[in-house]
Amino acid sequence: MFEVEFITLTSIYFLALLSPGQDFFLIIKHALTHGYHKAWWSCLGIASGNALYIALAYMGHAYLSQYPFIVSFIEIGGALFLLYLGCLLLFAPQPSLENSLHVKRQMAFKLFAQGFLSALLNPKNILFYFSLLFTIVKPETALHVKMVYAVWMVTMLLVWDMFVAFLFGNQRALRLLPYLNVLQKIVGIGLIGFSLKLAFTFYKQCEL
Repeated sequence: MFEVEFITLTSIYFLALLSPGQDFFLIIKHALTHGYHKAWWSCLGIASGNALYIALAYMGHAYLSQYPFIVSFIEIGGALFLLYLGCLLLFAPQPSLENSLHVKRQMAFKLFAQGFLSALLNPKNILFYFSLLFTIVKPETALHVKMVYAVWMVTMLLVWDMFVAFLFGNQRALRLLPYLNVLQKIVGIGLIGFSLKLAFTFYKQCEL
């Protein structure tokens, strides 16, 4: 049973990691702008946010099911955060190489916070973990086994995100910096569109 659950959980989770989302583009932006060492702080923030949702999925599934307004609140917050992040990217100035290589120390916390909020306020995350863990993992699965699943998923996420940051944040990738402004605007428009789609979906649900 453990082997089947573990293989199924790992396979689905890895496929989910391969599909780019808002966290993926946030890492690319930070890696291109600040280098992969600084972008790793964003990766840690994203992993922390996902770890929190995994813990909530384990501990609070039954509780949250009784209070759907909490999930709705997270969905609204996620849509607003995506809109805010999209506007920042859309109207961001052209980054310079000099600014990219001279980053203040306090930037580390800022990048961590942006990664954490990006993961925490992504409505897909809470829905993904709640559906994944409670459809694949059986209720009778031992607690220590569930802990292994949780640690494994967070580790996979962190390693993958750090690899993406390294791939786009090395010195050769800095040659792409002049094209970052175009990428920022494309991603910004995409995030704004996604936030409006979430808001429209939430509005339609309220009408029902």
